[in-house]
Amino acid sequence: MRLNHLAKIGIGWSFITVAGIAGFVYSKRTVDKNRYENMKIRERMRKSNEGDYTAENARRYQS
Repeated sequence: MRLNHLAKIGIGWSFITVAGIAGFVYSKRTVDKNRYENMKIRERMRKSNEGDYTAENARRYQS
């Protein structure tokens, strides 16, 4: 079965479109995963800073 010129162009565009959408979804998932990991790290840092502290030898910059 021979395809004419416009059919070949249509098939090419469909492959390019599917590949572009798949690449976008993959990159979006990667960014969301990294954002979630960073959010968990920030939450862990916030929880570690809770509590009462006593200031010993307060450091001050003198000009």
